[in-house]
Amino acid sequence: MTNLPASITELTTDNLTALLSEYNPGVVVDKLDITEHAHCGDGLASTADRIGLKLQYREGTNRKGLPECMKLKTILLHRYLRFGMPMVIGTAKVVSSLEKIPLLGKLSGPTIFTLINIYQRYFPHAPEAMYRNEVNFYGKIRPELEIEAPACYASVINDRDGQFGILMEDLGLRSARFPNAVDGVSLNEMRSLIGNLAKLHARFWESPRLEGDLAWLPTTCEGGMFPVFDAIGLNIIRDQVAKNPFKQDLIKPLGKTVDELWEANWQSQRIIYRQPHTLLHGDTHIGNTYVLPDSSGGLLDFQLTVRGPWCHDLTYLLITGLDIELRQQHERELINLYRDALASHGVRNVPTEDEAFTLYRQSAVWGLVIGWLICPPQNYGETITAANIRKMVTAMIDLDSLGSLEG
Repeated sequence: MTNLPASITELTTDNLTALLSEYNPGVVVDKLDITEHAHCGDGLASTADRIGLKLQYREGTNRKGLPECMKLKTILLHRYLRFGMPMVIGTAKVVSSLEKIPLLGKLSGPTIFTLINIYQRYFPHAPEAMYRNEVNFYGKIRPELEIEAPACYASVINDRDGQFGILMEDLGLRSARFPNAVDGVSLNEMRSLIGNLAKLHARFWESPRLEGDLAWLPTTCEGGMFPVFDAIGLNIIRDQVAKNPFKQDLIKPLGKTVDELWEANWQSQRIIYRQPHTLLHGDTHIGNTYVLPDSSGGLLDFQLTVRGPWCHDLTYLLITGLDIELRQQHERELINLYRDALASHGVRNVPTEDEAFTLYRQSAVWGLVIGWLICPPQNYGETITAANIRKMVTAMIDLDSLGSLEG
């Protein structure tokens, strides 16, 4: 079993040799230089640490074309400081019990989630389910995909302590740009991102493998992060919105309470879940993409990879990636571009134009509720968080997304 570090000082040539040996037996790292470190929760790395590495390999060992520069994605936090699923479920039960006590009940929930937020500021991390999901994607699926996404050189998680490590391509070597909801992408860049997404979806469209060797993939309603959302998601969002007035102001035009938006989100999932399933990226906000100098675009961060309906991914990407006016002018054209790309990759039951647009309307609420109302502003900063919420809310109003869920 590879010993993975829980602090930057524990990162050694031995660690990296063992990690790389999972894919490249015989390779030996002789020298290690850390070129950068984006910390989990610092606004650059929201849910994991990203460490830039420059490696020197022992001469004559089995390097097999491994580059000198790469990125290590991991979490530099001891397992005893990370929330596990038992803690999440236990917290939900405590809050539920305390809420039944008169007077105390009204104060208990907000107090508990205030303490959780304080803890996360000092010890930021994500649930292990997200780390395990991404390790599995890079280890079991990425090698067979011909999409634009980072190359992977090793992908390991230890069952003993949940510590993980993914060694991947340093996209800076290809001069990649990493957009966000503030600067967005151009129309041509969005077209490329949609083409890449369609290639991913087409590869596993209604594939029997989703019930076979890929049955480990969670859905938005089962496995993976769903137990976390189901147990404490609504309380986290209530707390986030209560403590961040800018979130309150941004969702006000929808005329719905947090609880009503929460219910609308799961109503949306029940409706779109009946559509053909495929492999989804699962978290396609524009901050999880990159753009190369030739305007081609790729996908990053597969922590929330799931199996489910195509519209989950396309809707979130399109709304967060384009300026509002560009999205309003070109969304139908871009949805049709996606449909055409599916057909070109051999998908036979491509949704009709009207079906696709209806599903686009119905799936928008996920990106608002699970994407950004639940997300602490410190993960990406208030400016980017607000830009994503503003784009999602405007789109939901333009599309009458909540009205599309009725009946």
